[in-house]
Amino acid sequence: MSKLKQFLREQVIFLTVAFVSFSAQPAIVWAQEINPLPFTEPLNASRGSVTPTLNNATYLTDGDICTVTIQIWGWSSCNEVDTMILGQFPGVDTTLILKPDSSGFVAFDDWEGDEKNAVIADIEDSERQGMAAQGQALGIDIRFAGWSVYPTLNHEKQMMYYATDAIWDGEKSINITATVFDRRGYVEFLIIPSATQITPEETEAMITKVLSRYEPAQGQEYTAFAEGDKVAAVGAVGVLAALAGVQYGKGPLAALMATALLILKKAWFVLLLPFIWLKGLFSRNKGS
Repeated sequence: MSKLKQFLREQVIFLTVAFVSFSAQPAIVWAQEINPLPFTEPLNASRGSVTPTLNNATYLTDGDICTVTIQIWGWSSCNEVDTMILGQFPGVDTTLILKPDSSGFVAFDDWEGDEKNAVIADIEDSERQGMAAQGQALGIDIRFAGWSVYPTLNHEKQMMYYATDAIWDGEKSINITATVFDRRGYVEFLIIPSATQITPEETEAMITKVLSRYEPAQGQEYTAFAEGDKVAAVGAVGVLAALAGVQYGKGPLAALMATALLILKKAWFVLLLPFIWLKGLFSRNKGS
């Protein structure tokens, strides 16, 4: 994900926080306009496809995705979302697949270096500061509660993921972010569990199950990289920093981005709030 793209997405997230905190419009009103479709056949995404699992899983059309993200969640745009699946697995409420990053083939050779530890420490600091600032702004207790799943890179399956815990006014929330790397860059996933009282082992199993159902398009696999393909300017550690919205690298642009992210970032976990129980919301409405 380019720094500019990350910056723009941070602004969308910031608007989401404001909407969730202060909107009084009942979501059930908007749910009446949503028509989830049965997820019974492979679902095409921009650079791959997702294979169905459960008979009662559903997905949203592009129009319904825009209704949810803009009218219910308050986003300024729906262009970031590629696919949205409801009830993909037991315990998974919502799976979002975002539009793929195309910055180039991502190498993994920086993952074992010292820089990874520094980036993870920066993520933790950013989480703490951002959540504390949001809590102060809203007058409630919001705290970073650590890693549910520590940042993990699976070289063999070409995937990376992590999950953070947060406390929102006494309630636990889990933020799961994952990626599948391919020949052109990577595809980002946001996975929303239907319960928050799950163990780290259960969370990691959930992540790997969801990612295992996604297949890059033929010829776009990570292993299909060929000489002459575009190579990303950063490796896996740089992608981790971009996903979490922390500074990576040096120079004037990095300094500018660090300032912007300090202002706009780390209410990222609040993005979960409009997601939770989305499948149940539509199911209840359909049966009413």
